[in-house]
Amino acid sequence: MQHEATAVDDGYDVDGGPGPDDAAEAGRHGRILRVLDRLLYDQRFRSAFAADGPGGMRPPLDADLVEVFARVDLTELRLVGRNIRSAVVSGGTGTGEGLKGAFPRTLGTIRERHGHGTNVVAELFLASPQFQRFRDVPHSPRGRGLSLPECFHRFMAAGPPFDPECALEPLAHHEAACAVARAIATGAEATFDVALRDAAFHGGTFCAFRDYSEAPAAWELRPTMFLAGAGRCVIGPVGRPLFDALASVLAGHDAGTAPDVRAELLQRLRAWGLR
Repeated sequence: MQHEATAVDDGYDVDGGPGPDDAAEAGRHGRILRVLDRLLYDQRFRSAFAADGPGGMRPPLDADLVEVFARVDLTELRLVGRNIRSAVVSGGTGTGEGLKGAFPRTLGTIRERHGHGTNVVAELFLASPQFQRFRDVPHSPRGRGLSLPECFHRFMAAGPPFDPECALEPLAHHEAACAVARAIATGAEATFDVALRDAAFHGGTFCAFRDYSEAPAAWELRPTMFLAGAGRCVIGPVGRPLFDALASVLAGHDAGTAPDVRAELLQRLRAWGLR
């Protein structure tokens, strides 16, 4: 989902050697990239830019950037913005399953409760601070970033405009944890960090558990274990004691476990291909 920032020619020579104006030019270049990212990811900002031009933005652009952004091709800008949204919604290189593939129940519930279609939700997500943690956002100062499902869960957990009380967060978490586990099983975690709530790595295996006790009964979210390693993904309802015991074996913290119990736990992990 990488985009090319070729719609703007700022005259900045990234291959040039250091000079007396290097720091100032680097700062200007950074400001250009920040505005460009907003144009690409924030539909409201993009619409205001198209309607009023760079000189009419509120808050106004820095004076030295107005001329730069006067050269933006609006047709290309709209096309790139739509393509980014399409990749986030439907999936593709970098975005994996996309929101439709990873969050069918969450998106369906948003539509039922709040009347927002997937594209509307995607535009709000794209413009959010949580999306800036996504691994494929260019020029991010945060390193390699997080997976799309984890970023969307953070968006839902932060109280989006249509769900300020975060009522849908448990459902979004369940679907995000499933998607992250599936991605890890394919080896994709080499390209992103994992910081999902109630999750950790033990012995190189992704381990997460949540009882979803706060979720409405209609969602039928039972206490669920998520385990994933190279080529293996195990998701299913279990009790907390069993999950903790399995995680202890994976982490090598099972010295106090009875030998017969440890043998049974190891047998399960081997059967799942996680040991």
